[in-house]
Amino acid sequence: MTKTFTGDVLLPGDAGSGLAATLSLDPEWVTLTAGDNQLGTWSRDDYVITPQKNGSFNLTLGGESVLFRPDSPSEFSSVSAVPLAGSLSGRFEEPAMPVPTSTSSEDDFLDAVVADVRPMRNPLDDGGISRTFVAVMLIVTVVLSVAAVVTASLV
Repeated sequence: MTKTFTGDVLLPGDAGSGLAATLSLDPEWVTLTAGDNQLGTWSRDDYVITPQKNGSFNLTLGGESVLFRPDSPSEFSSVSAVPLAGSLSGRFEEPAMPVPTSTSSEDDFLDAVVADVRPMRNPLDDGGISRTFVAVMLIVTVVLSVAAVVTASLV
């Protein structure tokens, strides 16, 4: 279903009223007409619509950019599924963050990481290190004690 919008077209950086134009949108094509002259028709893959201030929309058509100010920005916004920029809608809407999509290599990496996770062991089990430490300290204490007794007896 084709929906047609009237408005003005300006080149980037231009000020003023612009050129009266008609923009026709359908699910697969966008057509820009000024007066009786068709300026071009672009397929879905060749155009991008982004909101600008004051009810304007930047149209990137086949790599070229123009500013389109529709006569009815809210209707154009709803039909094109492009939200209005904050200044006209009365509130600032953060652009939606893209949802990351998982790729096969990411899935393989995550599977490998999960497979490499070892079960948690008992935090009190130190592998016998504490027993060895205690034994060594006991021997050192005995040796120093014997040395102290021998030294005292010789004095």
